[in-house]
Amino acid sequence: MNTLVLYESEFGNTRKIAEYIGKSLEARGPVRVSPVGAYNPSFLEGVDLVFVGGPTQAHSMTVNMRHFLDRLQSKPAGIDVAAFDTRIKGPIFLWGSAAKEIATRLHAAGFEVVAEPESFLVTLGKAPVLHPGEDARSAAWAVSVAERAQSRVPAAV
Repeated sequence: MNTLVLYESEFGNTRKIAEYIGKSLEARGPVRVSPVGAYNPSFLEGVDLVFVGGPTQAHSMTVNMRHFLDRLQSKPAGIDVAAFDTRIKGPIFLWGSAAKEIATRLHAAGFEVVAEPESFLVTLGKAPVLHPGEDARSAAWAVSVAERAQSRVPAAV
């Protein structure tokens, strides 16, 4: 399975989650982890699964992520995708979730969303940090998403 992990990160927490996701999938095939600012449409060539994530700010995704997603398209249509974010622990109605809007926009761009959007938690503060255990949780989530995506693809004969 060829996997692409795209992220935006302000304090480094979303980058860490993206790296945990990438590391957890290396045994399944090639993995590229890249910030959205370095994205090139050629990155999607031959890719089976894409993860896209960013921090939650002002109850949603950042302006940079919004601009990135405005340009992103699944070519060919239907590449499997999953969305994630980093956010403060608490009810989504109170803090919001970038992952939900990322998933909605990815679907509109022609991707096949194969997992519910996932949030990884950070502390509240000037320099938020990941909660303990979010590294292992993100790796386990990535493996479960990859297994779901692989089960949808017919085996090559």
